[in-house]
Amino acid sequence: MNLAWIPNSLTMGNLLFGFFSIIFASNGQYVNAGIFILGAALLDGLDGQAARALKVQSEVGKELDSLADNVTFGVAPGYLAYQAYLSGIIVPVFGKPIDLGIFIASIFPICAAYRLARFNVKSVPDAFDGLPSPVAGVILALVPICFRDVYISKTLFGILFVIVALLMVSTVRYVKPQSFIFKQITGIKLGIFIIVIIALIFMFKQWTVFVFIALYIISGIFSFIIQLIQDYRY
Repeated sequence: MNLAWIPNSLTMGNLLFGFFSIIFASNGQYVNAGIFILGAALLDGLDGQAARALKVQSEVGKELDSLADNVTFGVAPGYLAYQAYLSGIIVPVFGKPIDLGIFIASIFPICAAYRLARFNVKSVPDAFDGLPSPVAGVILALVPICFRDVYISKTLFGILFVIVALLMVSTVRYVKPQSFIFKQITGIKLGIFIIVIIALIFMFKQWTVFVFIALYIISGIFSFIIQLIQDYRY
């Protein structure tokens, strides 16, 4: 019996959640839209694990995963960002008002699509070249969840939004968290690490996830800058 339908169903769930996120964002329910992206990220992490555990990896599954990810972590976050923070940035072009926010928001799905295509043809075992699109999508999904009662400047959000988008297509190298954790932390230390993470999430909920992801994004930039300095010296 071919069990490939199990991981493929998880991937389809990822895609479905991305679609739901777009629907909720269009209705102004930004927190719910963000929650669906977080749920999709969980399914995205499970489909690959299921495929490997069942030994049913395939090119179809790989391509399906990329298509789903582009919707969920490219189109959905871009649309959410536009609806919640970027709409209404009006600039005159040839005497006509143009909503610049539409063009800024479109950067995200474009970068995610290129990032996913590049990953399919060129990747290394223990690291990512460029910020993974699920990480980029999740950090945006967490903004309306964590800052629901906080005013966020359109300019500040737009700058950070573009930076996150461009990091996806950059050459900044990010370590694969699962590879680092299971190689560097073993035995009792691994058990303690997992307990601490669970405790932090229980106490601080979404803030823990936001801080960890923000630190992960910054770590790649920091490492890239250090490497540039070292290369310049030598």
